[in-house]
Amino acid sequence: MGYYSVEGIKQVLADQMTRLEKKFEKERIIDREIPALKKYLSHPNVLAILGVRRSGKSTLAEMLLRGENFGYVNFDDDRLAGVKVGDLHEIEKFIYELFGEVEYFLFDEVHNVQGWELFVSRLREGGGKVIVTGSNSKMLSGELATALTGRHVNFTLFPFSFSEYLRFKGVKIEKFKDTLTTTSEGTVKRELENYMRDGGFPEALKISNDLVFSIFSDIVYKDVVQRLRIKRIELFKEFAVNVVKYYSNEISLSRLSKSLKLSNNTVDEWFNGLVNAYLVLTSERFTNKPREGMTSPRKVYVVDPGLVTSIALDASKGREMENLIALTLSRFGEKLFYLKGSDYEIDFFTGDKAIQVTYASGKDEIPRRETEGLNKVRAKEKVVVTWDYEDEVGGIKFIPIWKFLLMYGSLA
Repeated sequence: MGYYSVEGIKQVLADQMTRLEKKFEKERIIDREIPALKKYLSHPNVLAILGVRRSGKSTLAEMLLRGENFGYVNFDDDRLAGVKVGDLHEIEKFIYELFGEVEYFLFDEVHNVQGWELFVSRLREGGGKVIVTGSNSKMLSGELATALTGRHVNFTLFPFSFSEYLRFKGVKIEKFKDTLTTTSEGTVKRELENYMRDGGFPEALKISNDLVFSIFSDIVYKDVVQRLRIKRIELFKEFAVNVVKYYSNEISLSRLSKSLKLSNNTVDEWFNGLVNAYLVLTSERFTNKPREGMTSPRKVYVVDPGLVTSIALDASKGREMENLIALTLSRFGEKLFYLKGSDYEIDFFTGDKAIQVTYASGKDEIPRRETEGLNKVRAKEKVVVTWDYEDEVGGIKFIPIWKFLLMYGSLA
């Protein structure tokens, strides 16, 4: 274990487990809106819970293992910063000494240890059921993917959705069948404004939304700068802020490279780093022409509305709404595409579903281009998400955003 003492490492593991257990005793924990993930551990397997930093991955993993005897290690602990792959066997022995003959293992941010993949693969082959968490989408693209073909399942966790936010805040919603009472509808609309301002990072909601900027900095430094070994740190931070400011818009990486005086290769690498760290999501142009799809600009969305407020500093309701719709579709596993014709654009297009987003509270406020674009495409379902207007006209559904966010699972 190098310069680590045996008792020192045991103490770290004991501290970590104690802290995890205290979290459930002292903090407000809610069930997340997720599929039944534990079924993937019914046989020796590896479940990878991925997603942006501070989205609640370790809390979710611990919830899945409540009532089970499991070993836990958080490799994002600074006291374990120097752990090498050769140390993992010793850590495994310490787990058994502290927690007994465990069947389950939970490893937070294990990708901090280079070469961790074969260690986890060996645990699974020995009958272990392993949950790993990570804040980089590429953590399973190497040896683990090769070693565990058909033996691992990925799940991406986002910060709180709007409905999770409401439950976390303890908002009571009264309704008769599927219709909210007048009072509850007013409460939901008011809380939506708060959600769009504060976002859904659990820790920021528990303490203060001032933490959102700190979370952004952690993502930038720990999940991109350190991983890519970026030396021009301040310039990269400026780049990351610029990318966030493009939210709900097409992004021109070549324009960014010119304005920041960077090479195209550097900009591509930096941008992909932000995507892999789950800070931003991208939408590609829907087209039957592969070359057109490759050369068309991507649209950018930000993983949490609180980041838009804190980093972009641009309160554009229409763009904020579009960003929320992108997050909702992504939570349900939809790949994001936009459709662009010669004289129209569809914000989200899946082939059988076309969705436009507009900040409008009445029929007369809806720009004609929104419905004209929908009339020019073939789709089984055509939707205009509005701020507060509901109707169905000419095969087009107009749905208020609060209702879309709360009911998308049943609408999909």
